[in-house]
Amino acid sequence: MEEKIRDIVALFIKIPADQVGPATPIDRSAVQSSILLHRMYARLAEEGLVVENYAGIKVFGDLLRSSAGRTDSENSAAINGAATPVVFVNNYTGGAKPAGIGIDIEEIAALPQTTDFRKEEFYKMNFTPGEIAYCILQPDPYASFAGLFAAKEAMIKADGANRNKTFNTLEIDHSPEGKPLHPDYSLSISHAGGMALAVAAFAGLSTAGSVPQATISLQNGPADQKTSSGSWISWLALLLSVMALLIALFH
Repeated sequence: MEEKIRDIVALFIKIPADQVGPATPIDRSAVQSSILLHRMYARLAEEGLVVENYAGIKVFGDLLRSSAGRTDSENSAAINGAATPVVFVNNYTGGAKPAGIGIDIEEIAALPQTTDFRKEEFYKMNFTPGEIAYCILQPDPYASFAGLFAAKEAMIKADGANRNKTFNTLEIDHSPEGKPLHPDYSLSISHAGGMALAVAAFAGLSTAGSVPQATISLQNGPADQKTSSGSWISWLALLLSVMALLIALFH
């Protein structure tokens, strides 16, 4: 099994398999894009190794220890959707979480080609059934999937509390007009030049039991936005989106 794992990892980090050792980096720093990193773990899952929280995997030795710590029955249960979900412990102790901005750009062609998105491991691991159904109905499903993937990456960058969550638990819905929606976030997705880009503005969480004030003010209209604590988030998100779009066009 270790040899098979090494062969898969070597394919994605683009070095000979015999050069992959315990200290070899296999995280985002070693893989060309976030999509390819997620494809690597989808490929491992196809071989029976399901790593639920691969945000914490930095080197090949970490992956081997993860593999050694699971029984065959646990791996089988994970593949069939019965694995114990990732538990994230939020250590933030302040009364309100600060607002944040995240931005991400992904290459549409990096997504794996498939004849059935609902059966391909990559799509099952990174998108909910509702998201898959939505993207399948779009004129360019791959562009839509890339946009949602970029939005989820942007959400993680905007709020680190999502870092240890699997992508298929971060569901992005859409309004009747097609605007991407997720609680406590303002999202924007664009496509240009074979790239998908997304900006996520996290409104910040207020004290327990109350509605985030930034979320309220972002929904109250232009007059309230001028004086709301969330106004600068909207303008900054718009500016970042325009800048990222220009970068993608001239890349």
